[in-house]
Amino acid sequence: MSPSPLIWKLKRLLNINSDKKMKEAIGVVNNVVMKITGQRRRKMATTTTGLNKSDLLSRFMRFIEDDKYLRDIIISFLRTILSSVRIDGAKDLSV
Repeated sequence: MSPSPLIWKLKRLLNINSDKKMKEAIGVVNNVVMKITGQRRRKMATTTTGLNKSDLLSRFMRFIEDDKYLRDIIISFLRTILSSVRIDGAKDLSV
């Protein structure tokens, strides 16, 4: 049985239960990704070898200046990887 929209909206407004946990988790992920991209941008700005890196993050960062947009791309990429790992892992366990 799913909660009514009124109860869900009230919980969201009061920031309790799962909505509070979800906001906190999103905040943690956002902070981690922004910290990683900030560190990489500083490294790329101070070294010439940082510009020649061929890893995926460096490639994205060469073309995307907006950190929030970059954060969204990284999170979407990670979500895709994690969901495929979960699906493949579930298939392996069902043998």
